[in-house]
Amino acid sequence: MAANADRFRDAGCEILIVTQASPPLLRLFLNGNPQPFPVVGDPDRVAYRAFGLERTSWLTFLKPSVIWGYLRLMLRGVWVKTPNAGEDVRQLGGDFVLDSDGKVVWRFTSADPTARPSVGELLRVLEASPRSE
Repeated sequence: MAANADRFRDAGCEILIVTQASPPLLRLFLNGNPQPFPVVGDPDRVAYRAFGLERTSWLTFLKPSVIWGYLRLMLRGVWVKTPNAGEDVRQLGGDFVLDSDGKVVWRFTSADPTARPSVGELLRVLEASPRSE
């Protein structure tokens, strides 16, 4: 997302990243890895529940598509990190587009830990979303 921040801004989008990290861990991460948009910690996963994001089973990690998804990430140089204390590796994520009134106009809920929409797909959604004046 960070590499494409300008593309999202040009599309009239503001990004907010929500992570499970505790505030001290998040602060430590952001000190070494500044981001071009706000990142907030939700260690109690309140926002995850509010947006209807579910947890997966341990068996999900054995699915060929998930194993392949992690291998693709590693081939691109993205290494799977060890979870920090309190982080739930079974918590699934999601991506949401909200209008200026805070109404969800598009949602992508991950079916497995490696499922994410592409930058292109998100930009297409933004271009097709109605804009409030």
